[in-house]
Amino acid sequence: MPRELTPQNVFMDRFLLEPKVQRVWDIPHATWFTLMGVGGGLFIVGRVLSLEGRLGTWLGMPAADLISFLCIAVGGLILIADLGKPMRFVRAVLNPGTSWISRGAIADFVFLIVGGMLVLPNLAIGSARPFSWLPWDASAANAAGGTLEIVAIAAAVVVTFYAGQVLANPRAIPYWNSAAIPLQFLLSSLALSMAAVMTMEVVVGDRRPGLFFARSPVTAGQLWVMAAFLGGLALSIVGHLWTKREVPGKSHSLELLVRGRYRLPFVGGVLVAGTVVPAVLALIAIPATGARNALSVAVFAILVPAAFYLRLITLRVGIFPPVKAIPSGNGATVGGRQPSLPG
Repeated sequence: MPRELTPQNVFMDRFLLEPKVQRVWDIPHATWFTLMGVGGGLFIVGRVLSLEGRLGTWLGMPAADLISFLCIAVGGLILIADLGKPMRFVRAVLNPGTSWISRGAIADFVFLIVGGMLVLPNLAIGSARPFSWLPWDASAANAAGGTLEIVAIAAAVVVTFYAGQVLANPRAIPYWNSAAIPLQFLLSSLALSMAAVMTMEVVVGDRRPGLFFARSPVTAGQLWVMAAFLGGLALSIVGHLWTKREVPGKSHSLELLVRGRYRLPFVGGVLVAGTVVPAVLALIAIPATGARNALSVAVFAILVPAAFYLRLITLRVGIFPPVKAIPSGNGATVGGRQPSLPG
């Protein structure tokens, strides 16, 4: 080895770049992920179960669909604000071949445009319906409406799924680089969306005094589906905690989640109080028909913060693994570099 490339200090033949917690993605991104999940999931659940007509209307259009559009639109604005300069956003949208952010942004636009077209004929302003001439209605009762609904549902599936895949696709952060992350985000979104649908059913289903506990529009089938989503979410969380525990980087993330600063909010909050408890409440509500309204609303109230904190804590335990490097003597290092965040 030439003298100029020989390390000047024998104690510096090798050194370790310590594990680093990512500091870029935090509350705005957790909010973005949550809004995308519940926005897409609410549209999927409402349309697949054909409930959009039973959940109330605003200006003649299905309220559940409009809430879905609002969530996606606000989430999109957060994404644009995070990307900063307009040209960065354009580059992100034009890179669907390799970027899940790009695929998700395109799906956002398709969903808002096609979904908006689907409900537009039902728009009522006073007694006027200015778009009633369009050859479909919001219930997708004919071929044209059915086609728009299918396209919107497909886009909503991508919207609901892609946030988790944004994290899982790159290998930079081992805890994120797992199929368990998009699965957790998807199941969490579907559970929250089902809870939102049931809560809307309770609110608009029967407003007569004294009937809040007496009769419920929520069905046993909906509660079983809710319990299944939450059971799958709990299994995916536990499975992810127990697999590949020795992998550098993931082991550091698990230390924070299981024994460190996030043990109580994650294990006690997200997993137990935010997943197991609402699943149990859903199962209790199946035979307890007189309490279904109250239990459905309670599940929704629990799942809103639980969904957000699942995503926030997942982001905050994103740790780059330690990297061994050998000084080359010319200021460079050999043997590894700190990888970048997904984008």
